[in-house]
Amino acid sequence: MRRTQLLLPPDLHRRAAEAARARSLSLGSLVREALAEYLSRTGTAQPTPEAVRKVLLAEPFEDPDPDPNLSVDVDFYLYGVSRRSGHRRRKTRASRRS
Repeated sequence: MRRTQLLLPPDLHRRAAEAARARSLSLGSLVREALAEYLSRTGTAQPTPEAVRKVLLAEPFEDPDPDPNLSVDVDFYLYGVSRRSGHRRRKTRASRRS
């Protein structure tokens, strides 16, 4: 086996630990079982070559209000966790109108 670390929100960790205790399993065993079940359900779907080409050849777009902290705050945008930069993004006139 390979060791790995997972970051879980407190509520999910609590619920998983309770489920593991109820089944007399370690938390690691429960996570391995759940992950194996998830992967067996989702299969090994691969994007079609056409879909890959479409994404790779798509026209780039210009963000009228780029976030200068995007690389620092990537987890905020992907997972909704707190911003690392500690800054709130200022609204521009265009984004205030919508």
